[in-house]
Amino acid sequence: MSQITIKTLTSVHIGSGETFQYGNDFVRGKDADGDSIIGIVDPKQVLALIGEKNLDAWVTAIDGGRSTDQIVKQYAPSAKLEQYSRRIILSWANEIKPTDTLKEYIHDGLGRPYIPGSSIKGAIRTAVLASCCKERDDLEQYARNKSAAKIIEQKFFGKDVHSDVFRFLHVGDAFFGKNYEAAVRMVNINEREKAGFWDMTKSQLLEVLSPDDEAIFELRLKTELYERAKVATALLPECMHTLPELFQTINQYTKNLIKQEISYWMERQDKDDSGKVDDYLERMRQLLAEVEQCQPDKECVLRVGAGSGWRFITGAWTENWRTFETTVVPAARRNNQRYTQFHFPKTRRVDEECDVLGFVKLSILTE
Repeated sequence: MSQITIKTLTSVHIGSGETFQYGNDFVRGKDADGDSIIGIVDPKQVLALIGEKNLDAWVTAIDGGRSTDQIVKQYAPSAKLEQYSRRIILSWANEIKPTDTLKEYIHDGLGRPYIPGSSIKGAIRTAVLASCCKERDDLEQYARNKSAAKIIEQKFFGKDVHSDVFRFLHVGDAFFGKNYEAAVRMVNINEREKAGFWDMTKSQLLEVLSPDDEAIFELRLKTELYERAKVATALLPECMHTLPELFQTINQYTKNLIKQEISYWMERQDKDDSGKVDDYLERMRQLLAEVEQCQPDKECVLRVGAGSGWRFITGAWTENWRTFETTVVPAARRNNQRYTQFHFPKTRRVDEECDVLGFVKLSILTE
C-alpha cells in the first residue's frame, strides 16, 4: 500500500448533500481580527443557551424571518458565535444575502472534512479512460447510441463490477483539517452575445477546503491479484501496471485539458469586456506551470469535485469526433437548439475572484 500526499492547489468542494439556509442554519460574524466568518449553527447549543422554554419562540421567530443569531442575542446577550456553532469557517464571499443557501462540504463522524477515495478514484478513472480513447477513431461508431459512454467504458474496463479492472485500484479517503474551511460564491464565465461574459445570475455559496491544505491517503494497485484473476477481467491498461506510469498518465491528461482551456479562451479573450477571461487565463497558466513542474513518475495534478465542468468530468475525449456537434452536444446540453451558435461547453464555473475549484496535487510519499 502506497502513502500518497494530497495537496489542494485551489479550493475544493465535495458536497455532503446538505444545503443550509442563511439565518436558520448558518449566520455571519467577525473573528478577533475583524475577518468575516460564518458559523454553522448547532441547534442543541442554541437551545442550551436560550433555554428549552423558549423553543417555541425560536421557531416562531425563524418562521417570521429573524435569524438565529438575533434570537440568541435576545436570550443570551453575551454568547459568542463559537458557542452555538458546530464549526466556524471563513467567509470569502463579497456579501451574504438573506436568500442565500450554502452547500455543505462532506465531513466524517468526527467532523473532519475529507475527500472520499471514491472521488479520487473516479477522477483517475476518467483520466485513464481519456488516455485509452485518445486517437481511437473506431469508437465514433457508437456515437449515435444513447449508451455510447457506457459501451466504450465497458470495452476498456470490463462489462460489470466483477470484470472491471478498477477493482484492482484501491484508494483510501483523504482526511483534512490542518488548514481552514471557507465559504465562496460560485458564478459563471458565460459566453454570450448580448451581455458580458461575467454572469452572476446563478450564484451559489459553497463550503470548501482552502488552498494549500494537505493530507495523506493510501493508494494501491493490486497487480498481483489482477494476474490471478485476469482471465475473467478486462485487459489492464498499460498505465495501470505501476504507480509511476499511472501518475504520468494523469499528469499528461490534466496538462492536455488545461492547454486546451487556455487555447479556447485565448480565442475569445477580445470578446469579453469584463476582464474576467484574462483572469481565468492567468489562473489556468498558473495551474499549467504546477503541472509542468511535477516530478516525473512521482507527482501529478488531478481535478476533483464540484466546479470541474463537463470537460474535466468526462475527459472531453469525444471532442475530436466528426459527429461531436450533432451527437454528443445535443445529448449533453439542455435546450441545445437555443445555443447552436456557441461552442460546447460555453460556461465555466469560478468563484468571485475568478479562481477555479478542484485542483489537487498527488505526490508518492512511500511505495
